Amino acid sequence: MEAQYQLSTAPLECFPMHAIFHFTGQRYDLPKAIVFTKVVDLHYRNRKFVVISNRAITKKINTEVYTTFVSKSVVVVAIVSMSDDVREEAVAEQSLYDGAFTFFHSLEDAVRWGETVVKKS
Repeated sequence: MEAQYQLSTAPLECFPMHAIFHFTGQRYDLPKAIVFTKVVDLHYRNRKFVVISNRAITKKINTEVYTTFVSKSVVVVAIVSMSDDVREEAVAEQSLYDGAFTFFHSLEDAVRWGETVVKKS
């Protein structure tokens, strides 16, 4: 791990090719997304990486998060959860994101997939 940050909604672990965001809050809105974007843009400084959202619970996400998320370093987004409710939520979110976006049941699978995508980009 390169670094760990404690954001208001979740701990963020930054690795060379991926960042794991361990969601713990019930809401995720635009001000929180702006802070997240600033942290990852500063950390990765235009290096390509994958955002992996590790979710144990469902949450309310403001749709503006996807329409204003503008980090050019993010190659793809992965949602990880064992919950069917979170999977259904992720399917709805997928239509809001204008890039590659997929769902996994394990962090290990998401990390492997993400690193493959980054290496190809």
